[in-house]
Amino acid sequence: MKAQENKTFRNLLVLQQTREAVKIQLKEKYTETVTPFIDIIIQVMKANDINEFDAIQKIKSELSIYKKPGSELLFSTALIEIVEGKHFE
Repeated sequence: MKAQENKTFRNLLVLQQTREAVKIQLKEKYTETVTPFIDIIIQVMKANDINEFDAIQKIKSELSIYKKPGSELLFSTALIEIVEGKHFE
C-alpha cells in the first residue's frame, strides 16, 4: 500500500506543478480558460456517477476534445482544481 500512496502523492504533485505552469502562462485568463474544462469533468462525473479520475479516463478515451492541442494540460489543471476543492478546502 505504501508504494501506491507514494505514486498517488507524486501524481498529485505533477498535477499541481502543471496547474502552476498553466497559471503562469495564462495569467488573468486562467479562470475563464480552465472553468469550461472543470465543467466538462463535473458533467461526465454526474452523468456517469463516477469520480473525477474515472471521468478523466472516460473523457480521454471517448471525447475528441481531449485530443485538441493543449487540452491535456487544461484537463489536468481542471482535475487538480476539482481534487483540491473536494478534499483540501
